[in-house]
Amino acid sequence: MPGAPVAPGPIVLVASASMPPVVRTESASPRVLAAVRAQTSRQRLGTDIVRLLDLVWPVLREQGVTTGHNVVVYYGGEAGRLTIEAGVEALTDFADRDEVRHASTPAGEAAVATHYGEYSDLASAYAALERWCKDNRRRPAGVRWEVYGDWEEDPAKRRTDVFFLLG
Repeated sequence: MPGAPVAPGPIVLVASASMPPVVRTESASPRVLAAVRAQTSRQRLGTDIVRLLDLVWPVLREQGVTTGHNVVVYYGGEAGRLTIEAGVEALTDFADRDEVRHASTPAGEAAVATHYGEYSDLASAYAALERWCKDNRRRPAGVRWEVYGDWEEDPAKRRTDVFFLLG
């Protein structure tokens, strides 16, 4: 009907690259992973994560494991080296094979930031977490992990949750 008022639709908030991620705390439960542990460098990180996940996925498919998301746990390192575990959440049991082993994310209080966008832009989530820790006088325990959401063709819809275990 012309001239009739139109009811407003729902309000949707969409994160953008210009908005820093919001940091929250949560009690993180361990996630069981099928993972490969390796050392890498910042320069090789993306390539190595893909290479390691390419070792994990065939093992899980062959064993018929129910899976969740891809996860990378960062343990730090020395002299420009990073120790990581790159893996997949295993929601049902599996047998270790070759380098693919049982692992888990840490349990405990964690600061978490959710990033939407390209993986190469995750620095904003890390900066928000570091700023939050400083502003709230909280100390990261040194272990960090990323949980990658379901794949989206549209980079703006790609979700990554970044966790800092708190000390």
